[in-house]
Amino acid sequence: MYRDPLRIVLFAGLMLAVFSPVQAAENDDNFVPRRQQGVPGPPLSPQDAIAKMTVPSGFSVEVVAAEPDIVNPVAMTFDEKGRIWVTESFEYPRSEPGPGRDRIKVLEDTDQDGAIDKVTIFAEGLNIPSGIAVGYGGVWVANAPDILFLQDTDGDLKADKKEVVVTGFGRTDTHELPNSLTWGPDGHLYGLNGVFNYCHVKHRGQDFVFTCAMFRIDPRTRDFELFCEGTSNPWGIAFDPNGQAFVSACVIDHLWHLTESGYYHRQGGPYPPHTWKIESIVNHKHQMAAYCGIEYFDSDAYPQEYRDCLYMGNIHGGCVNVDVLERDGSTYFAKPRPDFLTANDVWHMPVDQKTGPDGCLYVLDWYDRYHCYQDARARPGDVDRLKGRLYRVRYENTPRAQPYDLSQETDDELIARLASANRFYRDQAQRVLSERASTDAIPKLELVVLDESASQKTRLHALWSLIGARQMSDAFSLKLLSHPNPQLRSWAVRYQGTVASDSPEIAQRIRQLARDESPDVRLQVATLAPQVDYLPTVPTLLEVLHHSQGDKLIPHIVWQNLHPRLEQETPQYLVLMQQAPYAQSKATLSLLPRAATRILGTPGLSVEHVATLVKLLASQKGQEQQLAACLERIAAQTQSRELTGDRLTQLKSQLAQSLSEVMAMGAKHPGYYHAANLALAWNDTNAMKIVPQVFASNAAPTDRRIAALDAMLSAGHPQAIALVTKYFESADNNQDEVGRVIQTLGKSDSDVVATLLLERLDSLSAENRPKAVEVLLQRPAWTLLLLAQIESGNVPKDILSVNQLQRLVGTSSPDVTEKIASIYGTIKTGRDPSRTFIVAQMRRLISSKEGDPHRGIEVYNKLCGQCHKLHSKGQEVGPEITVNGRGNFEQLLSNVFDPSLVIGKDYQAVTVLTTEGRVLSGLLVEDSPSRVVLKMQGGKLETVARDDVDAMKTSDTSLMPEGIEKQLSPEEILDLFAYLTLTKPPSDPKAELISGAGVIDPNAIVLPSTAHNLLADAKISTNVPEFDAGKRGEMRDLIFIPKTGKFVRDSQWHEIGVGGGAELGILSEENAVTWTASWDKPVSINFLTLSGTYPNQPQADTAWAVEVKIDGTWQTLERGQGGWYNSGRFVWGWPGAVSVPIEALRVKVFSRDEKTPVRSIHFRGEEGFSWFAGNLLPETSVVRQ
Repeated sequence: MYRDPLRIVLFAGLMLAVFSPVQAAENDDNFVPRRQQGVPGPPLSPQDAIAKMTVPSGFSVEVVAAEPDIVNPVAMTFDEKGRIWVTESFEYPRSEPGPGRDRIKVLEDTDQDGAIDKVTIFAEGLNIPSGIAVGYGGVWVANAPDILFLQDTDGDLKADKKEVVVTGFGRTDTHELPNSLTWGPDGHLYGLNGVFNYCHVKHRGQDFVFTCAMFRIDPRTRDFELFCEGTSNPWGIAFDPNGQAFVSACVIDHLWHLTESGYYHRQGGPYPPHTWKIESIVNHKHQMAAYCGIEYFDSDAYPQEYRDCLYMGNIHGGCVNVDVLERDGSTYFAKPRPDFLTANDVWHMPVDQKTGPDGCLYVLDWYDRYHCYQDARARPGDVDRLKGRLYRVRYENTPRAQPYDLSQETDDELIARLASANRFYRDQAQRVLSERASTDAIPKLELVVLDESASQKTRLHALWSLIGARQMSDAFSLKLLSHPNPQLRSWAVRYQGTVASDSPEIAQRIRQLARDESPDVRLQVATLAPQVDYLPTVPTLLEVLHHSQGDKLIPHIVWQNLHPRLEQETPQYLVLMQQAPYAQSKATLSLLPRAATRILGTPGLSVEHVATLVKLLASQKGQEQQLAACLERIAAQTQSRELTGDRLTQLKSQLAQSLSEVMAMGAKHPGYYHAANLALAWNDTNAMKIVPQVFASNAAPTDRRIAALDAMLSAGHPQAIALVTKYFESADNNQDEVGRVIQTLGKSDSDVVATLLLERLDSLSAENRPKAVEVLLQRPAWTLLLLAQIESGNVPKDILSVNQLQRLVGTSSPDVTEKIASIYGTIKTGRDPSRTFIVAQMRRLISSKEGDPHRGIEVYNKLCGQCHKLHSKGQEVGPEITVNGRGNFEQLLSNVFDPSLVIGKDYQAVTVLTTEGRVLSGLLVEDSPSRVVLKMQGGKLETVARDDVDAMKTSDTSLMPEGIEKQLSPEEILDLFAYLTLTKPPSDPKAELISGAGVIDPNAIVLPSTAHNLLADAKISTNVPEFDAGKRGEMRDLIFIPKTGKFVRDSQWHEIGVGGGAELGILSEENAVTWTASWDKPVSINFLTLSGTYPNQPQADTAWAVEVKIDGTWQTLERGQGGWYNSGRFVWGWPGAVSVPIEALRVKVFSRDEKTPVRSIHFRGEEGFSWFAGNLLPETSVVRQ
């Protein structure tokens, strides 16, 4: 297709005119964005981009559309005419809702040459339209906070009618907005939302509060519901030939099989009470961890080996990954295949993949240097606003799609298309048939569904056409419910969740299907059971579970639908569980421990029910492990005080005999120790002996010892403290075990615990000392003892972090607050703004010298590993940082030294004050009517009964403390970052530095002409007259101007100084010689360069300091003797690094000691390098090539 050059030039000029305030220049950019290993370099033209791509033999990549036809494309879809609908976003990453500049375009190839030649703007004024689907007479658009339905009522391909279908989606994280609007097999419109985008949808009298979830909308009724919840930032929905849903997601595992009512592993944030989370279907990873788009490919345009697999866009990897599915009971397991496309261009960002009418895979490319939301958020002006591509991956000479319009085809023609070898036509024809809901088509579709000679794919699409049209009769449903094909049976069951027939015959048949041989059918029955009145939920779920022993998914779905029913239907549940076959079924018995916890956690339910469960498990041979698990859970609930008073007394009366029988069986019984721990809650005689013996035994496993200690402290066992004292006297204790013992001691209210810990604080390992401090801060009396030791000088002040002090001031007793004020002064709440300066200082340190990554592992274990996992080591309290928070060096610096600068809601610390005065702080795991669960430092879960919660407070700061630089020596900081900045463990030969990390060579720096020297705008002063009027030059002679390549004043040497015979004498630092630059208003700098004296200048070891004034106070950047001052270079900061607002800059020179006089002082400017202070943008290159 011919491209008019003038059109392109005019378009580019218009775009620059409109978007120039936010458009970054395309230059040699030295900034290395997150998750990239080098400078991105300039963008490629569309043709150059496809020339660099790698695809399998026989395939080629074609440009379907590119700038200026599409710009910043986010989502795409095809309609029934083969037109491509694309959403564009110039607003990204804007958070504010309201009208914007974004739009929807319709792309057409009118001459069938494979390239777009007609572009129509369908809608404008949108604000990050993140999903699009065409159907049911209009266009569905995800445009947070809304899902919109746009219509063209007059046929000009322009939206002229708008309906807000649903509203309430968040914009807290605009790269996790509602997305991936996709038509499901059942005729619903499905979509996704991310974990840090908080939503509150109010729809037709219902409230939906959620984050990461799959939702769906009925296009006919506009009903909205959550299909399932969990994962991370899912982006892309695909349905396999059986109609099962798969999504790709970021950060955690990349591929998930989603089922209605399921709750899946979350990247962050609390789970609903009693959730039994479902995991992903992969145990492998592709490149990095950012996925966008997914397509189940089923088309005869490709050879067989490239069909029936999932194609997923990998943003960081710049490629299209491939996984193939294998069945695993009612769920799936995915295995990797070689990548299908590799761009070999870091600008490539595959955000959407779709099969087209020609049967080829289409790949939508956002095309930008910034892969990560954090970069776009921090530098929205550098997001490219001029590019976007759509590619087609074609096999050999696959024919072009010929013109068609399914909307004009007859029902018979559409039904014929359901047999197409290209799934595109099957999907489109099915949707059109569902929309029409033609009564004439019903018998014809039913015949196809029942046609044994037709392929299963064709039969299912025919069935889905009927389901989407809501046109299945009870008679036909009954026929399918008894059909030998399990997929037809399962979909017939699922359909009942939409229409809820009142047919007794259907109800009876579905009850029978609870024992169906197919796991797919049983799964649908488990999902349907709580939705319809004609199914007795509890019996149906138990029947499904009984026949699903060993299935990985069905037990989770059964539990998710069963446990809410226990609040009202526990008696029925218990009756059934005591009858055959459930009383002997491993599958049904496996849920009893969870059921016991659920019943005990529900006010109003009798503890007698739990006793019944325990006795049932005790009576069944082979269920000893389940009995042990049940007793362990009950014991935990007594120790957390969820079970107290009359209910605990009742539990004793119901269980005492059963527990005695278990304990009488001896330690060989798996439930022996748990029975003892539970019985200790009412001071059982045998338990009073058994439990202390367990803790005192060095041969006992750590888990068993900790459980015993927890039981003793919770019950107030008289020997507990004495045994702990004896434990600490042993020198052979495992340090991990010591740490867990310390953490458990918070359960005690004895001041002896505080004395024990304070006496041993110095001798504790680096990993366990912080744990001891945290325990001491849990009770005001203990905190006062610690503060007394700090005040006396026996314990260093910096043992308490800023976060801990802020927490204590906000939640502790007046005595604690007063004591803190007397020791530390006023404690400011919230993030400390001076952290910006600390980050800059740490950058200077870490970039100046290499550390040892192997020693860094030790530092990591004692400091970071308490809350973070890296390369499979450490605890998962905060984010797993193997793939999070280390996108580049600047991000890592900020996250470590300024942790509260950017913090997700789910990672804010929550502090709980108990009725007994205990103060606990951690990440919120569960907040339910019966209890609050926190994940503490070190990974320990702390459960507090709701009745014991006096107050809860969410901090504005991160759980990660500020000021870790005070806890480490400079060498430890260097070692820690030598480890943190590696992509793999240091023992791995493939380990590389993350982008932006490494030692800076000051001799390789040359300032570019674009750098503005703020020193030229400053007032320069000195306390030595010779600097201003001496023979060596004037004060401003040092200042280099990159734009001109010259100095402020063209002097002979560009030097200032005093003569060699000046004999300035002994200069104290207070009376140092100074060179000072000051500004009327603060200026922001992130880069500073200075040059020292010329060679052979005497007194190379003269002392010096470089300082900046911030908020009226001089802060030291660095100090030393000799070094840069002696013919060297001083470099501080880096382009694109965090900027520090300063009021003045000064260099001081003084005697290194009280005996060494200063004879002379010289400073010299260096062409191309110094003296310079500025705020350089990330794209500024300062490294000599």
